[in-house]
Parts: sequence; structure tokens; C-alpha cells
Amino acid sequence: MNQSHIINNPWATSKLTVQCDFCNKRFVTQCINCFDMLLWPDGRQILNENDFFHPVCPHCHNSTEIIYPCRYIDRELGIAAVLIPDIENQNVDEMFSSLNNYADLFALNGVQHRAVGNFYALAEQMHIHKYKLNDKAIQLMKPFIIGNLQANGFEVWNGFFIERIHPEKAEQMDNTIYISTQEDQSIAYSEDIYQFYIYLTNGDIILHGINDTAYQICMNILTDKGLLEDDGRFHLYDLSWSINFHNSLHES
Repeated sequence: MNQSHIINNPWATSKLTVQCDFCNKRFVTQCINCFDMLLWPDGRQILNENDFFHPVCPHCHNSTEIIYPCRYIDRELGIAAVLIPDIENQNVDEMFSSLNNYADLFALNGVQHRAVGNFYALAEQMHIHKYKLNDKAIQLMKPFIIGNLQANGFEVWNGFFIERIHPEKAEQMDNTIYISTQEDQSIAYSEDIYQFYIYLTNGDIILHGINDTAYQICMNILTDKGLLEDDGRFHLYDLSWSINFHNSLHES
């Protein structure tokens, strides 16, 4: 991380003692506790690069992944998110009740409020809102991609949206799933592609995409269920949520 960012933002940082995953020695690193883009526009680049939560051990020079509570506030993009470590093992109902009871302290007018469980998901919220997408629809696309990879023998931990691209030519792209409602599937090759970094359990990262028809299908599902609009409250929409949502569709 650029050291100038550290010096210029002492109000949003703290120190953390970390034990290296490789040599087990301890060292002190910086935590960025709040990414407020109104006060720190460069924070978007830092959040996007992921380096800040992979500090390098000064003893063995290997990087260790860390996690700690953090906030991301971006009024321009319309998102305010809180990172709660180990969120999947907490009482979610109790946690959100507490967050929403103190909404006057956390909430901001005109923005969506989200809780996430890791820094990848925190950056994902930035990417989603950059393209003015529906984060629930983005989450609902993940099982299509991950299920396809698992069917081909890959063991997947998670996946996170990175960007939306428009193909230069109407040709089938590698590592891309195409869903089509037309008899001529080649029509789908000219659609926008939503790209995700898929994290495998062995540490490898795969860039995988899915076409706009899949996104529109997910948007239609949300509309049919009355879930398209945001209610201004804190919510957690992640891979587990999307899997449970898809399962509920099959059960109903």
C-alpha cells in the first residue's frame, strides 16, 4: 500500500498485531477501519486492489490474509456497507435488529445498507454499485457459474463480481456461461458479460463470466417475488443467501 495513504488518513486507521501464516512470527500492520469516499476518494483504488488486507511479513516476506471490522461509505455510488468478521456464524436476526435499532448512527439517506463477511464482498459492493446493478440479482447469478464449475470437478469457495464488459465481437467468449431464451443462442454472444473472480479451495482464482440474459432472468424473479426494491435497512446478500433463495424456488 502507498505509505502516503496511511499518513493522510490517521482518523480511519489503527494497528493490528498479526501472526504470519508461514513463519508464525508476529508483526504489526495497519488496519483501515473506514473507507469513506467523500473524505478519501483514493480509497476506491485501495479497496479494489485487495493488498491492504494481505500484509507482507517482514520476517519471511510472505503475505497473510487478515480480516477485521470495517466500514465502506460511498455516497456517490449509493452504498454503505459494514464488514462483520465471521458473520455467517452469528445470529443474523439479532445482529440486524441491533444494526437497524441504531440506524440513526449508521444509516445515510439515499444509500443502500449492506453487511458483508469479508473484504472481497466489501469491494464487490463497490463494483456492483459502480455499474448501478441490483446486488441481489448479482448474487443470484453466482450459483449458475459455481454449479457449472463444480459439475466439471472444481472445488469452489466463493465468487465475487468484478465488472461488466461488452464484447468487441459477437463471438462466444472463453470461460463464459450463456443463457438464452432464443432458439438461436448465438444472439446471446453480443450481450454484456458479467465477470466474476471465482475463488477455488486450493487458492486458485478463475475469471468467469455470464451473459446479460441471466441477469435479466434474476431481475424478473426478484420482481415476481416483490424483492426488487430496497427497503433502506441493513441486509446480508451473499452466496449462501442466493443458494437458499434458489432452493426455495424449487420447493415452492
